Amino acid sequence: MPRTGAAALPHAVCRCCGGAGCACQPSVDAMAARGIPGQITLGSAAFGTTAIRNLQFPLAVRVDVESGACELSMRGFTRTVRHGEARLIPALEEVSLTLLRQARLTLTMLPECGLEPGREHCRPAPDDPRKRRPATAGLSLAVFAAPQLDWGLSSAAACLGKLDGRSLSRKLLQECSSLRQLVKTQRLARFLFDLMASARPASAASYGFTDHCRLENAVYDQFGMSISALSRLSRSRPGMPQKAG
Repeated sequence: MPRTGAAALPHAVCRCCGGAGCACQPSVDAMAARGIPGQITLGSAAFGTTAIRNLQFPLAVRVDVESGACELSMRGFTRTVRHGEARLIPALEEVSLTLLRQARLTLTMLPECGLEPGREHCRPAPDDPRKRRPATAGLSLAVFAAPQLDWGLSSAAACLGKLDGRSLSRKLLQECSSLRQLVKTQRLARFLFDLMASARPASAASYGFTDHCRLENAVYDQFGMSISALSRLSRSRPGMPQKAG
């Protein structure tokens, strides 16, 4: 396994947060080049509800409800989004998503700042968390783009291009972030996107886990659902094969 993420992500002046050496924009370009899914579709069963908790993405995500309805819980409130409506999940925002009976929805990761559909080159709003937490934002996107790398303090600092490990640790603390939690969260966010796009579990090593058991436990702890249960959400959408039992 590679020991550093610096070589995987070229440095540049970021168009998102304006930081020199930030990994945000190079990672967006790299995501498209590497075939990282930018859109996933989820479908729930004809009975009951399904809740996925503790979702957090490195870019803004638009939720479009194609049928039924869902509930989005973030910032201390819950909002129902119905058929034909859409809602934006800001970058780095922790959210829980509940699919109501027979719901089908699409999650689209928006490039650049992604504040509004169709504004591919928008500038961040004053309260955009990627502007207020640039180190967290840059590393979140870098980890999402390359979850298999060994994201220690030194490699993470090298990715940002201007910090040593000790300085990065202080910077993340100022932004109320933890490198360990950030890496885990974004590895699992990438796993979720890949799983929903393919409906097939990938190898644990692809997401920085030593074995499948550790990955399974981490997925359940994060999302409150097993990998097999998440796979069923992707198979509930039209055109996906259904497994018996």
